[in-house]
Amino acid sequence: MKHQPHVTFTAQALAFRALMNMYDIFKSKETDDPFDYLPLIVFSAFSIEAYINSVGSRKISFWDELERLPWRSKVEILHSNLRKKADWGKDPLQFASHVFGIRDRIAHGKPETISGPICDDYQTAISMAYVQHIKPSIFDKLDRDWILDSAERLYSLLEYIGALYGLHEDDFASFSEAVMQRHGNPTDDG
Repeated sequence: MKHQPHVTFTAQALAFRALMNMYDIFKSKETDDPFDYLPLIVFSAFSIEAYINSVGSRKISFWDELERLPWRSKVEILHSNLRKKADWGKDPLQFASHVFGIRDRIAHGKPETISGPICDDYQTAISMAYVQHIKPSIFDKLDRDWILDSAERLYSLLEYIGALYGLHEDDFASFSEAVMQRHGNPTDDG
C-alpha cells in the first residue's frame, strides 16, 4: 500500500504568517523609519481581506459572485447575511477602515507636495529636502507605537470576523489541513 499526503493551505494564513514575520523584523530594528510602516499596513490589509474572503467562501454559498466587490461591501454582506449591522464607528471595524484608507492612498494615490519651513540659507533647505525631514502626510498620524499596537488591533478584528460565524478565535491563523490518501490495496507490496 502506498500513501500520498495532500495539504490544503489557507490564503489568509499565508498572508497572516508573512505579516507576523514582518512584525518580528520591525520589532527587532533599532531605527524608527516611517517607510518601514507601509509594508506592515499594506500586508495587514491583505490579511484582512484574505480572511474576509475565507469566511465568506466557507459560509455564504454564492461568495464567488461577491469576491471582486470592495472589502467594505463584503464586510457588510457578512453582517447582513446574519441580520447584523456593522459598526464602523468603533474598533475593530474602525481599525479596518484606517488600514484600508492608508492602503488605498498608497495604491490609488496622486503626487503630494509638502512644503517645508522657510530656511535662512540654501544648504539648510536642500538638506531638509534630501535628508527626508519632509514626509508625506500619510505618516502624520502614524508612529512606532501605532504600528506595534496595530498587531493587537488586527488580532481583534480577525477574531471578530470569525466570531460572526462561530469560528474558532484563531481560525484566521489556521495554516493548513493535511489528509492522507491510500493508493492500492492492503495486499500490495511496497
